[in-house]
Amino acid sequence: MNDCMFFATKKWVAGVFNQNVQIWKTTTDIELLFLVEHVKHNSWTISSLPHLYANIFPTESNHNFDGLDIKHWDKNRRDKLVRKLYDAYNISGWLSSLENKVEMEICLFDEHANTSQLILVDTIHKNDRRYFRDSLDSMSVLPAKHFYEETNKNFSEQGPILTDVSDHCKRYDRMMKNWIKEDVQNGMERVEAQHYHFNLRVKLKI
Repeated sequence: MNDCMFFATKKWVAGVFNQNVQIWKTTTDIELLFLVEHVKHNSWTISSLPHLYANIFPTESNHNFDGLDIKHWDKNRRDKLVRKLYDAYNISGWLSSLENKVEMEICLFDEHANTSQLILVDTIHKNDRRYFRDSLDSMSVLPAKHFYEETNKNFSEQGPILTDVSDHCKRYDRMMKNWIKEDVQNGMERVEAQHYHFNLRVKLKI
């Protein structure tokens, strides 16, 4: 096992970090650990990576840790967690949020498996419009009950308490349709606009 590989699920998000974007394809189903604590009413996804680290290494964590403290700022800390997940629990990757924002990212750390389960398809400029689909759309996501409980709690705290959980989804769906309509009026193709706004709330219909 060597360095971790991080992937954005949206091409335009990867383009924020580099002018040239690599497009990768999976050759087999890959099982990932779902590391999202809850979704906020504005669709921001809150990572549970700091809580996971604190549970596994309670004496080496603190309340100020965030995802970046584990993923990027201390490579030894990240590698220690990755090794523990792989050796003790047979976990070789996770799906989580990108800095607690709307966008999602995947981390894979089984170097041996990656050589057979991933193929580099293309390298493009970030403004290339050929690859617009959000790969989150094709994934099966199975959150734990706690995820839904925390998400519903956050929804109720951030706005008027609606009589039914589905009312939150209906209200958000109307907002999404308006955003997509505006983008189409501004010249974007409808399918591209749908994927541009696709996120975990839309995926899980919450």
